Amino acid sequence: MSVPKSKAMAALSQVIDNDHMLKISSEFTRLGERCYLDNAGATLYPRSLPQSINEDLINNFYMNPHSDQYTRDCIEQIRCLILKHFNTDPSNYTVIFTSGTTQSLKLVVESFKFSSDKDDSDCGSFVYLRDNHTSVLGLRELAENKNADIIHISHEDFLLSLNNKHNSLITKANNRNGNSIFAYPAQSNFNGFKYPIDCIEKIKEGCLNNNIKKHLCKINTNWYILLDVASHVSTNRLDLSRTQPDFVCLSFYKIFGYPTGLGALLVKNSSQSVLSQKRYFGGGTVDIVLSSEDFHVKRKELHERYEDGTLPFLSIIALKHCFEMMHRLVPKVVNGDIMETLSYHTFYLAKDLYHNLLELKHNNGKKAVVLYMDSDFSDIKKQGGVVTFNLLREDGSYIGYAEFQHMADLFNISVRTGCFCNSGSCQRHLMVTNKELKDMYKAGHKCGDEIDLVNGRPTGAIRVSFGYFNTFNDVDKLIHMICKCFIKANVKKVKRIVTKYKNIDTALPNKVTNDAVTKLLNEHEYFSLVEEVSTNFECKAVLKEIAIFPIKSCGAFKIRSSWNIGPKGFEYDREWMIIKDNGVCLTQKQNSRMCLICPKIDLKHKLMILNCKGMLPISIPLDPHSHNKFKDTTLCQSKVCTDIIKGFDCGDEVANWISEALEISFLRLIRQSSNDKRKINKKSDENKLLSLSNQAQYLLINKATVRWLGTKIRDPSFTDSTDQLTDRFRGNIIIDTEDELVEREWQRIIIGKQEFKVEGQCPRCQMVCIDQHTGVKTVEPLRTIAEQFGGKLRFGIYLSYIGPHGESKERSIKTNTYVKAIANDDQISR
Repeated sequence: MSVPKSKAMAALSQVIDNDHMLKISSEFTRLGERCYLDNAGATLYPRSLPQSINEDLINNFYMNPHSDQYTRDCIEQIRCLILKHFNTDPSNYTVIFTSGTTQSLKLVVESFKFSSDKDDSDCGSFVYLRDNHTSVLGLRELAENKNADIIHISHEDFLLSLNNKHNSLITKANNRNGNSIFAYPAQSNFNGFKYPIDCIEKIKEGCLNNNIKKHLCKINTNWYILLDVASHVSTNRLDLSRTQPDFVCLSFYKIFGYPTGLGALLVKNSSQSVLSQKRYFGGGTVDIVLSSEDFHVKRKELHERYEDGTLPFLSIIALKHCFEMMHRLVPKVVNGDIMETLSYHTFYLAKDLYHNLLELKHNNGKKAVVLYMDSDFSDIKKQGGVVTFNLLREDGSYIGYAEFQHMADLFNISVRTGCFCNSGSCQRHLMVTNKELKDMYKAGHKCGDEIDLVNGRPTGAIRVSFGYFNTFNDVDKLIHMICKCFIKANVKKVKRIVTKYKNIDTALPNKVTNDAVTKLLNEHEYFSLVEEVSTNFECKAVLKEIAIFPIKSCGAFKIRSSWNIGPKGFEYDREWMIIKDNGVCLTQKQNSRMCLICPKIDLKHKLMILNCKGMLPISIPLDPHSHNKFKDTTLCQSKVCTDIIKGFDCGDEVANWISEALEISFLRLIRQSSNDKRKINKKSDENKLLSLSNQAQYLLINKATVRWLGTKIRDPSFTDSTDQLTDRFRGNIIIDTEDELVEREWQRIIIGKQEFKVEGQCPRCQMVCIDQHTGVKTVEPLRTIAEQFGGKLRFGIYLSYIGPHGESKERSIKTNTYVKAIANDDQISR
């Protein structure tokens, strides 16, 4: 969100002038240098919004609306405000509050009467566009239970049906029996394509009948339209005076960023009668109910019958401030309308990114980007502010979206990757058959995981979606990251200008500027890489170093003699963790300064001593019951990698010390209880215990492989020595071998008199890009790991302890000990 501070400031938007954009940006200073590009997932609320809501709640008194007429009146006013926003009124539509779009969709089909009044067996169809959100696909399960025919229509067939002017299968209204419903999105959440919403009457007149007939289903039914507008209304105007679907589903956090857990179902009043099969009733939805007899009478008003229980009335009241805040921040530049302005603003940002991506090529001339769009950004009526794509390497192979995600995180860029809960669009654009998708699932790929490539083919994509607070600076930052990490070519920047739609005389506060001017905006090109240099090294197969990390994510305590093996790994390794005030474990991903806290284990005095530059050391007893001040440590629970951890709080003194060192208030230091039985693999019968490490008891790093990796890094700004580069991988067992990469084929190893089992390769994230001596973030070495291993971010191997080898009873290992490796017999890379 940085903005340039110069007289000739570059345009921030093609639609909104710089003064207004700076005003908007001032509401999102909490982003700092973060570039937020996941508005299709959830937009962000402006800083002043919670302040306005808080002031309202402090100064006013709201009761349960079932008890208080004033609160009910406030809610009714907000219903009218919502309808006004969509250019309609209570005479045409009814607002039913829900928990969000998903509940709104579910409520329609649960209540929808597919059968005719004459015959309950004479049912219509549930028809849906394949390119729908998962929440729509799930409706077919409900419709099937109502004996409705289930029919899906492809993207191409739907658009073709709308353009077909000659449809001989249109039936007259008085010949129709049963009710059918067609569900589709106003805007695709996959790539921002806008489906026609001015075609309601065409659908009702039977333009889809040709498709229905192919399935041997009835075509003489009454048609109703279920429109998912969650993606559309976040940055586009919905005018319900021009187009009138029967049911409209939305979530308010998509528009305002707040409140979450609140959405609406807008029901066209003339279509109310078909929603007649709602069975459940809750508090406030009936006029009378008997507890000893199956008798009740539902309320007359539609929303009163459908809003079970007490409404989230404080969240609903907050909507008033949401609408006011948007009107205060966004100028009515285009057609005198806020949403039209936002639509054009985000459209031009996405168009700019789209054309930038089209131009990206490798030095060998091959394209670097595969775009998954259904429009070329030539018509705003067909495209929203979303761009979806994947990246290619020089040899034409795909870069996995998980690899991209890690690099984006490193550059403080928030995007969404995967299939975005839209399997139909994802499958169509990736050109994957049903059988291939099932094969991917059998290979281990599931929705939401990080298996981004299967047999070299992508399982998902990268989605960038813009909001009203985004600017061209954000486009630049994303392209800069792509070029720096993935493209070996220079890319010239384009000049942007503000298009004057209308003179704006709105009074503005003093111009907002940010002193941290991005260096990026002053550069003439994004990035250029130097040529590769290769070197060969030789080394011996010995244990060079032992390292433990007493506090999870903090600095290492290095051992160059010997160290004992405990039941969960090395003694005192990751026994402590720092948690935030919400109980969540803090890691270097959130605060890279953690590596500057350097613990030292003093076995002689039985203390752990914490050091941090600029602070006096502090000591913690290894045996908390040996010091009176720690006798009252309290048992608490937290989570590490979804596991619930039992531990003891180490007291206020060290908590204050850590909070000061990391510059975060209310941190606590927790020690894992010796009774905590966290297992390595919950599904396995093996009873191997785990400390607070993520996945394994030990992590082995081979220095020969580190040196090899160092020769592959081509970024001239990366100057780590082999030891510094090794430290980034935070291994427990540091060895040196004659050849690089040999550890990837090992099955077991014996170090001195101790035997270990290889549990697999260690998956890597952006944490390896943190210099463990300074806390500074870099691009390397994650980028080179991805390049060298085909997008698979693996480096180092996990070990678990088998036990003493032979007849030895020792449970310790020493440095400078010979390492014996037992290779994997089947020669399959682990």
